[in-house]
Amino acid sequence: MKKLFESPAFALLLAVIVVIGSTLLNTKIKFGRKCAALCGEFYEQSDSISAELRNFCSAAEKVALTAQQAELPDADSALRDVDELRNLLYRQSSDLNTIRALYQQLLTSTFTMEAALARTEFSDEQADAIAAAQHDAAAAKARIDSSDFNSSARGFLKRYQKFPTPTLAGMVGLNMPCAFD
Repeated sequence: MKKLFESPAFALLLAVIVVIGSTLLNTKIKFGRKCAALCGEFYEQSDSISAELRNFCSAAEKVALTAQQAELPDADSALRDVDELRNLLYRQSSDLNTIRALYQQLLTSTFTMEAALARTEFSDEQADAIAAAQHDAAAAKARIDSSDFNSSARGFLKRYQKFPTPTLAGMVGLNMPCAFD
């Protein structure tokens, strides 16, 4: 056993393990802090995307409730998506990729329901409420698309989307953040 510890091959193997371990730990700590700072911008900026996503959820919920009354097929799943997205935002989840995917899914179903509702007859009062919800959804989407966070996220990705950062980040369980436009 003593010979094993005195072997140059063992010393080299041990050095490689230490270098890999310290690289992964360094990535988790330093890159994790940078990801957390960007996530903080998502929730804390003056034009916070999280606030606009909440606004979009409210508008999408109004559209989905109207679609549910009209017995349209996507309404129930859209209402579940609204609840799930609100829950992630309320918990201030750091998994921005999941939030973005859910937002994209809700965006698609909302616009699909809006198109179906446009072919359905409603009273003037209901039609006005639908139009207001559609306007609110479009306005929230426009503010999300033009948020300062998106340029910060694109800059972050441009800087860190090069090998080996994404690979190392994945190895230590960190997700690369995303833009919402």
